[in-house]
Amino acid sequence: MGSRTSLPVHYPVFMISSRQEMDQLLLSWDKPFLALSAESAGNAFGVPWWLEVVGSRAGQSILDCGASPVIARQALDAGVGWAICRVNPAQFRALETYNDYRGRILTFRPPSSRRHNLRERPHDSL
Repeated sequence: MGSRTSLPVHYPVFMISSRQEMDQLLLSWDKPFLALSAESAGNAFGVPWWLEVVGSRAGQSILDCGASPVIARQALDAGVGWAICRVNPAQFRALETYNDYRGRILTFRPPSSRRHNLRERPHDSL
């Protein structure tokens, strides 16, 4: 086993950093997509924050947990589709021994898809 960067689905991946941005995307995009958190957001804000941001789409989301396998496990146990966790190979193998986690742990961020800026004005904060 090595690093895993590919997702088993071929949907666009959009970086989301707030509930407002998620709501705007849901209104403007009518096709399937995956919501991707900001880098290390799981480590900074926690799993409950991400669940609030993505709402019922947790299973179609990716939470970046930094280097924390504990937060990655919490995210996957809470129903988040995939977790990014920058761990060493031994930790990765240990996480993947759990059937529920196999194929759901990414060691690198997937590329984000291009989309229109969802902010009303370019200088608005997200």
